[in-house]
Amino acid sequence: MKVGVPCHDQAALAERSRLADGKKTRMGMIYAILAAPALGLAFGLLGSIVTSPPFDSAPPTGALVVVATMQVPFGVLAIALFLLITGTWRDTVRVLGHRVSWWNLFVAVGGFVGDLCFAAASGLIGGALAGSIGGLAGVVGAIIAALLYRERILRASTLIGLAGLGVGIWLAVSGGELSAPTHGVYFAVGLLIIVGAVLTWGFESFAISAGTDLMPPESFLWWRAFLELVIAVVLLLALFPEGRRITAEAWSEPRLVAIGSVIGLGWAIWMIMGYYIGIAYAGAVRGGVLTNTLAFFFISFFSLTVYGAPFNAFVVIGSGITIVGTLFIVTEPKGHLANLRH
Repeated sequence: MKVGVPCHDQAALAERSRLADGKKTRMGMIYAILAAPALGLAFGLLGSIVTSPPFDSAPPTGALVVVATMQVPFGVLAIALFLLITGTWRDTVRVLGHRVSWWNLFVAVGGFVGDLCFAAASGLIGGALAGSIGGLAGVVGAIIAALLYRERILRASTLIGLAGLGVGIWLAVSGGELSAPTHGVYFAVGLLIIVGAVLTWGFESFAISAGTDLMPPESFLWWRAFLELVIAVVLLLALFPEGRRITAEAWSEPRLVAIGSVIGLGWAIWMIMGYYIGIAYAGAVRGGVLTNTLAFFFISFFSLTVYGAPFNAFVVIGSGITIVGTLFIVTEPKGHLANLRH
Protein backbone atom coordinates (compact mmCIF):
# COMPACT_ATOMS: atom_id res chain seq x y z
CA MET A 1 0.00 0.00 0.00
CA LYS A 2 1.35 3.39 -0.99
CA VAL A 3 1.72 5.98 1.68
CA GLY A 4 0.96 9.51 0.57
CA VAL A 5 3.05 12.51 1.50
CA PRO A 6 1.30 14.65 4.13
CA CYS A 7 -0.03 17.97 2.86
CA HIS A 8 2.15 20.03 5.16
CA ASP A 9 5.25 18.19 3.89
CA GLN A 10 4.24 18.88 0.30
CA ALA A 11 3.80 22.55 1.12
CA ALA A 12 7.20 22.65 2.83
CA LEU A 13 8.88 21.02 -0.19
CA ALA A 14 7.16 23.40 -2.56
CA GLU A 15 8.23 26.39 -0.48
CA ARG A 16 11.80 25.11 -0.31
CA SER A 17 11.86 24.63 -4.07
CA ARG A 18 10.47 28.13 -4.62
CA LEU A 19 13.11 29.65 -2.34
CA ALA A 20 15.89 27.74 -4.14
CA ASP A 21 14.63 28.92 -7.52
CA GLY A 22 14.47 32.48 -6.23
CA LYS A 23 18.03 32.31 -4.93
CA LYS A 24 19.25 30.89 -8.24
CA THR A 25 17.49 33.66 -10.15
CA ARG A 26 19.01 36.36 -7.95
CA MET A 27 22.47 34.86 -8.40
CA GLY A 28 21.99 34.92 -12.18
CA MET A 29 20.92 38.55 -12.05
CA ILE A 30 23.99 39.43 -9.95
CA TYR A 31 26.28 37.71 -12.45
CA ALA A 32 24.58 39.57 -15.30
CA ILE A 33 25.05 42.93 -13.56
CA LEU A 34 28.71 42.30 -12.71
CA ALA A 35 29.48 41.19 -16.27
CA ALA A 36 28.18 44.38 -17.87
CA PRO A 37 31.25 46.65 -17.38
CA ALA A 38 33.52 44.02 -18.95
CA LEU A 39 31.68 44.16 -22.27
CA GLY A 40 31.49 47.95 -21.99
CA LEU A 41 35.26 48.17 -21.82
CA ALA A 42 35.72 45.60 -24.60
CA PHE A 43 33.21 46.80 -27.17
CA GLY A 44 33.79 50.45 -26.34
CA LEU A 45 37.42 49.85 -27.28
CA LEU A 46 36.35 47.92 -30.38
CA GLY A 47 34.15 50.81 -31.49
CA SER A 48 37.05 53.23 -31.10
CA ILE A 49 39.62 51.29 -33.16
CA VAL A 50 37.35 50.15 -35.98
CA THR A 51 37.44 53.71 -37.37
CA SER A 52 41.24 53.97 -37.20
CA PRO A 53 44.00 52.53 -39.44
CA PRO A 54 44.34 49.86 -40.65
CA PHE A 55 40.77 48.82 -39.89
CA ASP A 56 39.13 51.84 -41.55
CA SER A 57 40.15 50.68 -45.04
CA ALA A 58 37.84 48.67 -47.29
CA PRO A 59 34.78 48.64 -45.01
CA PRO A 60 33.27 46.40 -43.74
CA THR A 61 36.42 44.26 -44.09
CA GLY A 62 38.18 46.10 -41.25
CA ALA A 63 35.31 45.43 -38.87
CA LEU A 64 35.38 41.73 -39.77
CA VAL A 65 39.14 41.61 -39.19
CA VAL A 66 38.73 43.01 -35.66
CA VAL A 67 36.07 40.43 -34.83
CA ALA A 68 37.61 37.42 -36.59
CA THR A 69 41.30 37.86 -35.80
CA MET A 70 41.31 39.72 -32.48
CA GLN A 71 38.10 39.68 -30.46
CA VAL A 72 37.09 36.06 -30.98
CA PRO A 73 40.54 34.32 -30.92
CA PHE A 74 41.56 35.97 -27.64
CA GLY A 75 38.08 35.35 -26.27
CA VAL A 76 38.20 31.66 -27.16
CA LEU A 77 41.61 31.41 -25.49
CA ALA A 78 40.26 33.00 -22.30
CA ILE A 79 37.23 30.69 -22.28
CA ALA A 80 39.48 27.65 -22.81
CA LEU A 81 41.59 28.67 -19.80
CA PHE A 82 38.44 29.14 -17.73
CA LEU A 83 37.16 25.66 -18.60
CA LEU A 84 40.59 24.12 -17.96
CA ILE A 85 41.06 25.79 -14.57
CA THR A 86 37.55 24.99 -13.35
CA GLY A 87 37.69 21.41 -14.63
CA THR A 88 34.51 21.79 -16.66
CA TRP A 89 36.27 21.15 -19.98
CA ARG A 90 34.95 17.57 -19.90
CA ASP A 91 31.45 18.89 -20.51
CA THR A 92 32.50 20.21 -23.90
CA VAL A 93 32.67 16.75 -25.47
CA ARG A 94 29.55 15.25 -23.91
CA VAL A 95 27.20 16.95 -26.36
CA LEU A 96 29.04 15.78 -29.50
CA GLY A 97 27.00 13.38 -31.58
CA HIS A 98 23.77 14.40 -29.90
CA ARG A 99 21.22 16.26 -31.96
CA VAL A 100 21.17 19.07 -29.40
CA SER A 101 24.79 19.89 -30.35
CA TRP A 102 23.47 21.47 -33.58
CA TRP A 103 21.83 24.10 -31.39
CA ASN A 104 25.34 25.41 -30.69
CA LEU A 105 25.92 26.04 -34.39
CA PHE A 106 22.62 27.91 -34.66
CA VAL A 107 23.55 30.15 -31.72
CA ALA A 108 27.12 30.67 -32.96
CA VAL A 109 25.87 31.95 -36.31
CA GLY A 110 23.51 34.38 -34.61
CA GLY A 111 26.19 35.59 -32.22
CA PHE A 112 28.73 36.11 -34.99
CA VAL A 113 26.28 38.06 -37.14
CA GLY A 114 25.43 40.29 -34.19
CA ASP A 115 29.09 40.94 -33.31
CA LEU A 116 29.97 41.74 -36.92
CA CYS A 117 26.95 44.05 -37.31
CA PHE A 118 27.94 45.93 -34.16
CA ALA A 119 31.50 46.44 -35.40
CA ALA A 120 30.27 47.64 -38.80
CA ALA A 121 27.62 49.91 -37.29
CA SER A 122 30.18 51.47 -34.93
CA GLY A 123 32.10 52.73 -37.93
CA LEU A 124 28.97 54.41 -39.33
CA ILE A 125 27.05 55.75 -36.33
CA GLY A 126 29.68 55.57 -33.58
CA GLY A 127 30.18 53.06 -30.78
CA ALA A 128 28.22 55.12 -28.24
CA LEU A 129 25.00 55.18 -30.26
CA ALA A 130 25.46 51.57 -31.42
CA GLY A 131 25.75 50.58 -27.77
CA SER A 132 22.58 52.43 -26.80
CA ILE A 133 20.53 50.67 -29.46
CA GLY A 134 22.24 47.30 -28.98
CA GLY A 135 20.86 47.09 -25.45
CA LEU A 136 17.43 46.32 -26.90
CA ALA A 137 18.65 42.79 -27.70
CA GLY A 138 17.72 41.64 -24.21
CA VAL A 139 14.16 42.89 -24.62
CA VAL A 140 13.82 41.10 -27.96
CA GLY A 141 15.06 37.86 -26.39
CA ALA A 142 12.71 38.32 -23.42
CA ILE A 143 9.69 38.80 -25.68
CA ILE A 144 10.56 35.72 -27.75
CA ALA A 145 11.07 33.61 -24.61
CA ALA A 146 7.87 34.89 -23.03
CA LEU A 147 5.84 34.02 -26.13
CA LEU A 148 7.31 30.54 -26.60
CA TYR A 149 7.49 29.63 -22.89
CA ARG A 150 4.17 31.34 -22.15
CA GLU A 151 5.73 33.38 -19.40
CA ARG A 152 3.57 36.30 -18.38
CA ILE A 153 5.56 39.51 -18.54
CA LEU A 154 2.81 41.82 -19.78
CA ARG A 155 2.26 43.74 -16.55
CA ALA A 156 1.92 47.44 -15.85
CA SER A 157 5.57 47.62 -14.83
CA THR A 158 6.58 45.97 -18.11
CA LEU A 159 4.63 48.50 -20.16
CA ILE A 160 6.22 51.37 -18.22
CA GLY A 161 9.63 49.83 -18.80
CA LEU A 162 9.03 49.44 -22.54
CA ALA A 163 7.88 53.05 -22.73
CA GLY A 164 11.08 54.09 -20.95
CA LEU A 165 13.16 52.09 -23.42
CA GLY A 166 11.40 53.77 -26.33
CA VAL A 167 11.99 57.28 -24.96
CA GLY A 168 15.61 56.49 -24.13
CA ILE A 169 16.40 55.12 -27.58
CA TRP A 170 14.63 58.06 -29.24
CA LEU A 171 16.76 60.53 -27.28
CA ALA A 172 19.95 58.59 -28.01
CA VAL A 173 19.29 58.41 -31.76
CA SER A 174 18.17 62.05 -32.00
CA GLY A 175 21.24 63.34 -30.18
CA GLY A 176 23.67 60.74 -31.49
CA GLU A 177 23.11 61.73 -35.11
CA LEU A 178 24.74 65.12 -34.41
CA SER A 179 28.09 63.59 -33.39
CA ALA A 180 28.03 60.46 -35.56
CA PRO A 181 30.98 59.74 -37.92
CA THR A 182 28.60 59.72 -40.90
CA HIS A 183 25.31 61.36 -41.83
CA GLY A 184 22.46 60.93 -44.27
CA VAL A 185 22.24 57.62 -46.08
CA TYR A 186 25.28 56.14 -44.35
CA PHE A 187 23.86 56.98 -40.93
CA ALA A 188 20.55 55.32 -41.88
CA VAL A 189 22.43 52.23 -43.08
CA GLY A 190 24.29 52.12 -39.77
CA LEU A 191 20.98 52.22 -37.89
CA LEU A 192 19.63 49.34 -39.99
CA ILE A 193 22.79 47.32 -39.34
CA ILE A 194 22.61 47.74 -35.56
CA VAL A 195 18.89 46.84 -35.66
CA GLY A 196 19.95 43.64 -37.43
CA ALA A 197 22.41 43.02 -34.60
CA VAL A 198 19.67 43.55 -32.04
CA LEU A 199 17.41 41.00 -33.70
CA THR A 200 20.11 38.34 -34.03
CA TRP A 201 21.35 38.90 -30.46
CA GLY A 202 17.76 38.73 -29.25
CA PHE A 203 17.21 35.35 -30.88
CA GLU A 204 20.57 34.25 -29.51
CA SER A 205 19.56 35.29 -26.00
CA PHE A 206 16.46 33.12 -26.21
CA ALA A 207 18.42 30.25 -27.78
CA ILE A 208 20.95 30.33 -24.94
CA SER A 209 18.16 30.12 -22.37
CA ALA A 210 16.61 27.17 -24.21
CA GLY A 211 19.95 25.47 -24.87
CA THR A 212 21.17 25.62 -21.29
CA ASP A 213 18.01 23.79 -20.26
CA LEU A 214 19.29 20.87 -22.33
CA MET A 215 23.05 20.89 -21.76
CA PRO A 216 25.64 22.22 -19.29
CA PRO A 217 26.23 25.97 -19.76
CA GLU A 218 30.00 25.39 -19.89
CA SER A 219 29.85 23.12 -22.94
CA PHE A 220 27.38 25.45 -24.57
CA LEU A 221 29.75 28.35 -23.91
CA TRP A 222 32.77 26.68 -25.51
CA TRP A 223 31.14 25.49 -28.71
CA ARG A 224 29.32 28.75 -29.24
CA ALA A 225 32.60 30.72 -29.06
CA PHE A 226 34.73 28.19 -30.95
CA LEU A 227 32.25 27.82 -33.80
CA GLU A 228 32.05 31.60 -34.10
CA LEU A 229 35.83 31.64 -34.54
CA VAL A 230 35.65 29.02 -37.30
CA ILE A 231 32.84 30.82 -39.12
CA ALA A 232 34.57 34.20 -38.88
CA VAL A 233 37.94 32.98 -40.16
CA VAL A 234 36.44 30.97 -43.05
CA LEU A 235 34.29 33.94 -44.09
CA LEU A 236 37.25 36.31 -43.90
CA LEU A 237 39.54 34.09 -46.00
CA ALA A 238 36.88 33.13 -48.56
CA LEU A 239 35.09 36.39 -49.27
CA PHE A 240 37.31 39.26 -48.13
CA PRO A 241 40.75 39.16 -49.81
CA GLU A 242 41.67 42.60 -48.40
CA GLY A 243 41.27 41.12 -44.95
CA ARG A 244 44.59 39.29 -45.19
CA ARG A 245 46.49 42.52 -45.73
CA ILE A 246 44.68 44.31 -42.90
CA THR A 247 45.26 41.33 -40.60
CA ALA A 248 48.99 41.30 -41.37
CA GLU A 249 49.26 45.03 -40.67
CA ALA A 250 47.30 44.73 -37.40
CA TRP A 251 49.32 41.80 -36.08
CA SER A 252 52.60 43.51 -36.94
CA GLU A 253 51.84 46.23 -34.37
CA PRO A 254 52.19 45.05 -30.74
CA ARG A 255 49.90 47.84 -29.56
CA LEU A 256 47.01 46.61 -31.73
CA VAL A 257 47.61 43.03 -30.60
CA ALA A 258 47.44 44.16 -26.97
CA ILE A 259 44.21 46.05 -27.71
CA GLY A 260 42.81 42.93 -29.36
CA SER A 261 43.60 40.87 -26.25
CA VAL A 262 41.73 43.38 -24.07
CA ILE A 263 38.71 43.20 -26.37
CA GLY A 264 38.76 39.41 -26.39
CA LEU A 265 39.21 39.10 -22.62
CA GLY A 266 36.40 41.53 -21.85
CA TRP A 267 34.12 39.72 -24.30
CA ALA A 268 34.98 36.36 -22.70
CA ILE A 269 34.28 37.62 -19.17
CA TRP A 270 30.90 38.90 -20.29
CA MET A 271 30.16 35.63 -22.07
CA ILE A 272 31.06 33.55 -19.01
CA MET A 273 29.41 35.65 -16.29
CA GLY A 274 26.50 37.21 -18.09
CA TYR A 275 25.52 35.56 -21.32
CA TYR A 276 25.68 32.02 -20.02
CA ILE A 277 25.74 31.85 -16.22
CA GLY A 278 23.48 34.89 -15.95
CA ILE A 279 20.93 33.73 -18.51
CA ALA A 280 21.19 30.06 -17.46
CA TYR A 281 20.36 30.99 -13.85
CA ALA A 282 18.00 33.94 -14.27
CA GLY A 283 16.34 33.04 -17.58
CA ALA A 284 15.95 34.87 -20.87
CA VAL A 285 13.70 37.55 -19.38
CA ARG A 286 15.55 38.79 -16.31
CA GLY A 287 19.02 37.48 -17.18
CA GLY A 288 18.83 38.41 -20.84
CA VAL A 289 17.47 41.91 -20.28
CA LEU A 290 19.99 42.75 -17.55
CA THR A 291 22.94 41.20 -19.38
CA ASN A 292 22.32 43.05 -22.62
CA THR A 293 20.89 46.39 -21.55
CA LEU A 294 23.42 47.10 -18.79
CA ALA A 295 26.35 45.92 -20.91
CA PHE A 296 25.43 48.13 -23.83
CA PHE A 297 24.83 51.08 -21.52
CA PHE A 298 28.45 50.72 -20.40
CA ILE A 299 29.55 50.53 -24.04
CA SER A 300 27.96 53.94 -24.65
CA PHE A 301 29.24 55.39 -21.38
CA PHE A 302 32.82 54.22 -21.81
CA SER A 303 32.86 55.25 -25.48
CA LEU A 304 31.96 58.81 -24.50
CA THR A 305 34.18 59.06 -21.43
CA VAL A 306 37.13 56.64 -21.60
CA TYR A 307 37.65 56.18 -25.35
CA GLY A 308 37.30 59.77 -26.48
CA ALA A 309 34.16 59.75 -28.61
CA PRO A 310 32.53 63.20 -28.92
CA PHE A 311 30.57 63.65 -25.71
CA ASN A 312 26.82 63.82 -26.21
CA ALA A 313 24.52 64.42 -23.25
CA PHE A 314 21.49 63.12 -25.18
CA VAL A 315 23.12 59.71 -25.63
CA VAL A 316 24.00 59.53 -21.92
CA ILE A 317 20.52 60.61 -20.79
CA GLY A 318 18.84 58.30 -23.28
CA SER A 319 20.98 55.37 -22.17
CA GLY A 320 20.18 56.17 -18.53
CA ILE A 321 16.45 56.14 -19.26
CA THR A 322 16.81 52.71 -20.89
CA ILE A 323 18.38 51.45 -17.64
CA VAL A 324 15.37 52.73 -15.67
CA GLY A 325 13.06 51.05 -18.17
CA THR A 326 15.00 47.82 -17.80
CA LEU A 327 14.58 47.88 -14.02
CA PHE A 328 10.81 48.19 -14.43
CA ILE A 329 10.80 45.18 -16.76
CA VAL A 330 12.82 42.84 -14.52
CA THR A 331 11.33 43.98 -11.18
CA GLU A 332 8.19 42.14 -10.17
CA PRO A 333 5.57 44.07 -8.20
CA LYS A 334 4.62 42.87 -4.70
CA GLY A 335 1.13 41.92 -5.86
CA HIS A 336 2.50 39.67 -8.61
CA LEU A 337 4.89 37.99 -6.17
CA ALA A 338 2.03 37.37 -3.76
CA ASN A 339 0.03 35.68 -6.51
CA LEU A 340 2.99 33.46 -7.34
CA ARG A 341 3.27 32.36 -3.71
CA HIS A 342 -0.35 31.36 -3.64
